[in-house]
Amino acid sequence: MKSIRNFAPLILAILSIAMAAYQFSRTIISRSWINPSSEMVAKWDERIQPLRQFLPPGTTLVGYLDKSMIDKKTAVFDGEEFFLMQYSIAPVVLHLGFKQPWIIGNFDKDTKFRPWLNSRIKNYEVQSFGAGLYLIHNLDK
Repeated sequence: MKSIRNFAPLILAILSIAMAAYQFSRTIISRSWINPSSEMVAKWDERIQPLRQFLPPGTTLVGYLDKSMIDKKTAVFDGEEFFLMQYSIAPVVLHLGFKQPWIIGNFDKDTKFRPWLNSRIKNYEVQSFGAGLYLIHNLDK
C-alpha cells in the first residue's frame, strides 16, 4: 500500500503530461491554430461588415432591435449578440430601441417583425443582409 502512495503522484503526472501531449497533437493535426477566421468573433465581424458599410458616413448612433423586443413573452434578450454587434460597428454606438434614424434588426429567420414595426414607425425602409439581419431606415427621423 505504501508503494502505491509513493508512485501515485508520478503516475498522475505521467497521465497529465500524456493528456496534454494528446491535446497538443490534436490541435496540430486539425490545424485549427492556422485559420483564425474560424473564431466566433471574427466570423461575426465578417457577417456584419456589409451592414456596417451600408450605414451612411457620419452616423454615430444606431438603434437595435432583437426578437426579445418583438416577442416579450417567450424570447430572451441576447446580450452576447448585442455586445458583438457593438464591437463590429464601432465607433458607432448601439442604443436599444427604435428611436434613431437607423436601426439594426437582429432577428431569428422566422421572426415576423414587420407588423410590430408597422405599429410603431409609419415610414421606413428595410434592407436585408441575410440570416435575420436587417438595417431599418426610419424615414420619419
